[in-house]
Amino acid sequence: MRLICSLALLALVLSHAGASIGESRRTAVVQAVERVQPSVVSLHVRYRERIQHLYRYRGDPFWNLFSPFYQDRVSTGSGFVVDDEGYILTNSHVVGDPRQLQKITISLPEPDSRTFEARYVASDPNFDLAVLKVDDGNMPVAPLGTSGDILVGEWAIAIGNPFDLGPTVSIGVVSALDRDFSEPQGDYYYRDMIQTDAAINLGNSGGPLVNADGEVIGINSFIYTGGEYASGSIGIGFAIPIDTATSFLEEIRQYGQVRRSWTGILAVQDITPPLAEYLRLDSTDGVLVVRVANDSPAELAGLEKGDVIVAVNDEKIRSTDEAIGVLRGLRVGEVAALGVVRHNEHYNLDLTLEERPYRTRR
Repeated sequence: MRLICSLALLALVLSHAGASIGESRRTAVVQAVERVQPSVVSLHVRYRERIQHLYRYRGDPFWNLFSPFYQDRVSTGSGFVVDDEGYILTNSHVVGDPRQLQKITISLPEPDSRTFEARYVASDPNFDLAVLKVDDGNMPVAPLGTSGDILVGEWAIAIGNPFDLGPTVSIGVVSALDRDFSEPQGDYYYRDMIQTDAAINLGNSGGPLVNADGEVIGINSFIYTGGEYASGSIGIGFAIPIDTATSFLEEIRQYGQVRRSWTGILAVQDITPPLAEYLRLDSTDGVLVVRVANDSPAELAGLEKGDVIVAVNDEKIRSTDEAIGVLRGLRVGEVAALGVVRHNEHYNLDLTLEERPYRTRR
């Protein structure tokens, strides 16, 4: 009898232990992935690329018969469904030049595994963002969080399609916030970026960066590789904050396109040491305003040729690339608080961005 009771007790203990182990495997990370991954799509973008002849003789009528020559290519990336209407967010560099697009195919992960043809809606090269749409897809939607309360050190989960291997998950932490790049990375100016050590590789672009609550907090966009010709993740990746992406999406929903912002500042130049000495400036920080359009937001704000812009929205300006990057990051209707030096006097000017006109009066 005692043996039977002992065996029963042992079986009960083992069953509870097994249940505890099973429960312990279902971590917050696992649950976050289960919540978001069904809405993450793999993108295959077919586009037509112009091919230049390596060997061509000027005036040769034979080559002129076959020029120009085009070839279809396919690039891969990631994206995620953001609402019941079938809108999908991704990177602009994943979609490429809309004029060259032939076909965009999106695939949902298993067990759904459905494939759709998506249509291009709009992109914003200033922020490296693009939106696609699948009509009547009835697809899972990613829960969107906010990038306003991200904590450095909290879990960060990258989901995407690296190297076209299929749905893949990597995990790390939020390494830093508000990373700015004064110089363009490729064709894009990146500002206020989320840095993470979650593995991000080619093909992850456009996929979501997710917190432990299973909410999208960013869009994985590019990596630092340590060298011009190096590739692959070394634990330094960057994501566009989701608040920036949702602002872009609202612009598309409301206006059907991205309204190009305009300041009316037509030309600026860096402050060289001789120029700083000539202008009697304390340093080479800032940019010199070379030309301002007539009746433009800049002129209405009081900005003049010869002014030196040293700050925009309390952010110090050290070069033309920084000035361009900061101003490109503002949308129509937003105000740029300019710190300006004019004849050794400091002024504060409020410049309200307008929609770019078709023709700029000078």
